[in-house]
Amino acid sequence: MKIPKAWISPLVVIACIIYSIAVQATINTFGDGNLPTRIVEIANPQSRLPATKVLLPDWSRISLSQLPAISQSGAIDGSPYSQTLGYDLSRTWNVGMTPDQYLKLGDISEALQAEEFSLQAIALRTVPEANADIDSIDSNKIALSEFPLIGEQTLSHLAEVVPELAKTQVNNITPVATLLKSQGIAASNLTLAQVLTQYEVGQMKLGEIDLSEFSISSIPNLDAVQLQQFTGWMNSNVSDIPGLGQVPLGLMPNPITEIGSLVMRIDVVHGPAENRRNNTISGSDVQGFSVPCTVKDCAYLELDDLENAGRSDRSKLEGKQWISGKYQEVEGGRGILKAANNGREPTGRLPFGKAFKVVIMEPDETTDTVDTALFFRFCAWRMGCTPYFIGPVPFFSYKVNSLMFVGNLNEQRTNTASLPTGATREPKGSTTNRTRVIEKINPCTFSNASQSITGQSFFGIDLRSLGNAIGEIESAGSGDYKAIGIHTCADGGLNCGRALGRYQFMSYNPYAVQLIAAKPGGQKFLSQVQQGHQPTEAELFEFFPQADQDKAFMADMANKIQVTQQQIDPVTGEPFTGDRLIERVAQKHFGGDYSKVDGNGSDALGRLSLKDYGKTALASYRNSNSDNGTLTCSPNVNSSYISTAKNTENGR
Repeated sequence: MKIPKAWISPLVVIACIIYSIAVQATINTFGDGNLPTRIVEIANPQSRLPATKVLLPDWSRISLSQLPAISQSGAIDGSPYSQTLGYDLSRTWNVGMTPDQYLKLGDISEALQAEEFSLQAIALRTVPEANADIDSIDSNKIALSEFPLIGEQTLSHLAEVVPELAKTQVNNITPVATLLKSQGIAASNLTLAQVLTQYEVGQMKLGEIDLSEFSISSIPNLDAVQLQQFTGWMNSNVSDIPGLGQVPLGLMPNPITEIGSLVMRIDVVHGPAENRRNNTISGSDVQGFSVPCTVKDCAYLELDDLENAGRSDRSKLEGKQWISGKYQEVEGGRGILKAANNGREPTGRLPFGKAFKVVIMEPDETTDTVDTALFFRFCAWRMGCTPYFIGPVPFFSYKVNSLMFVGNLNEQRTNTASLPTGATREPKGSTTNRTRVIEKINPCTFSNASQSITGQSFFGIDLRSLGNAIGEIESAGSGDYKAIGIHTCADGGLNCGRALGRYQFMSYNPYAVQLIAAKPGGQKFLSQVQQGHQPTEAELFEFFPQADQDKAFMADMANKIQVTQQQIDPVTGEPFTGDRLIERVAQKHFGGDYSKVDGNGSDALGRLSLKDYGKTALASYRNSNSDNGTLTCSPNVNSSYISTAKNTENGR
C-alpha cells in the first residue's frame, strides 16, 4: 500500500515517540543496579531519529574500592622475575577482594598514573564510602602504620623528599625523635640535617618503631610528597595508600573515560554452540580487535548500528560480533611478564582505556540477556605487563535491544584466531543476582528421579575413596577433621566464612549450612563465623562434627557428579566419564563449579593449579582403600535451601 505524503510527518513523529519509549525502557533495565551511571546523548548522523540516549558508567563516582569483588581466586609465582625487577612480583588474589586490595601502584601506573598523587591531593578527590566518616582522610586522624610505604623510607630519603623536613628540629618530628631515642640518641634540639651529619643514622628506617602511635601529620609536609618520590612505591598496594582506593577513577591524574564514541545496539545473543565467526570486534591490544573465532565455542553478541531505517538501509557496522571471553582467549601481555597465564587473556575490548578489559561472559539465548565482566592485569614499572586475566569482576548486564558502548573500531584484520578456553556452560538460572533453589537437599540420600547414593557410590564413583583422596590434599597434616581455614568472602561479599574440616567446606556451603543450622545455636555459630570468628576445636565438633562433614561431602560430591557427567569435556568432545569425571569433580571442589576446565589458576597458597589438583586427586583416588575410609551416613535430614550466590566456591 502506498502511504499518502500527508501521513508521513505524523508517522515519523509517532515513530520517534515509540523509539523514545523503547530507549527509555532500555535505560531502566540496563546495568546491575550497583554501579553509578550517567545518561549520555549520542548524536548519530546516519539515523533519521533524534540523538540516542545511552547509559554509561559514571567514572566520577566509581573508585577501585567501589567496583565489585573478584569472583575467582588465583596466584602468581613472581620469584623468577624478582632479581630482574628488584622486587618480588608474587601475587595472590582471593574471591571477595575488590581491585584496590590486589592491585599495586605499579600495576595502574600506565593506565591511571596514581603515583603522581600526594596524600594531600588524594584527600581532595576522595569520595567517602557509604556510612564512612567524612573526616576519614584527615591526616591528623590516620596513623602512620596505615601508610606502610612510609615504614620503608630511610631518614636520609625522608630528608631529601619531604619539603623543609631537613631544616626541621627533630623534636617537631616525633616519630624520628622516637626512632633516635630507641638508639640512645638524644638530639631533639638539632635539625634532621644536623642529626644526619653528626650521627650515622641515615639508613635507619621508620618501620623500626611502632608507627601506630603517630599520625601522618606528625611528619610535617609528609602529605605534600608525591607517591612516586617514595622508595618502593611501585610495590605498594592501592589499599595501603590512605584514601587512594576511594578516589573516583574519573578523577585520577590520567582519568578513565570513554575511548571513542561508537554506541551499538545488541541485536541477537548467541551461545557457545556457534562457530566460525569472522566479522568480530573483539581481541586484544596484541592481536588487534578483529580476532576471528574459527573453531568452536564462539558464543557472541551480534551488534547493529543505530540507523533504524530497516534492512534495506544497511551499513558496514551491521552484524558485528563481540565474541565471549569466557569461551575464547587471545594473546596478551608484553615484556618479561607476558609469559604469565601462558600469554593468554579473554578476548574482549578496551573501551575505557588500559586499566581493565571489558569481556562478554555468558550470552543466554533463553532470556536474551548477557553478562559482562572486567579483567585486570599486573605490571612491573617499565618491565611489561601480564595479560588481562585477573578476574572476572562482574560489570554490567544487558538485554537484547540495549545500547552498548564499544568505543573505537579498528577494521584491520588479523590472520590469527582465538583459542577455546574449555569453559563449560553454566546451568540455567545460575547467573549473578538470580536465586538458585536447591530442592530437597538430603546429605545422606541425595537423589533425583533416576539416581541415588547406593552403597556410597554414585555414577560409578566410590564416594568414600574420593573423600579420602580430597581429604589428603585439603587437610592432611593440618588437622584433618579439625582443620580451620582463613576468613574470606566470595560472590561480591555476599558470602563470608571459613573453610571447615577435613574437606575444607566453606561455612556458607549449603550442605554444611543445612546441617549446622539444624543444631541448637547453629545459626548463631554461622553468623559468628561469617563475621570472622575462628572456631575452637570444641565448637567445630559441636556444630560440624566428623559424621556431618562426611554427610555434607557425600551430598556435595553427588551433586557435582550428577551435573558434571552431563557436561562436555573440551579435551575429548564427549561428556565427562571415568577418570576425567573424577578429575573435573575434584577441580570443582577446589575452584568452584564454574572454574575453567584444566585451568592454570590456583588458590591463595599457590600449591596446585586446577589441572594439577584434579590429577592429584585422581591418583590418590586410585590408591585409596575404601575399607579404610571413615565416611558414614544415616538419613535424617530432608529440607530445602535457597542460595543467592552465583558460585559458592571454596574461596581459598
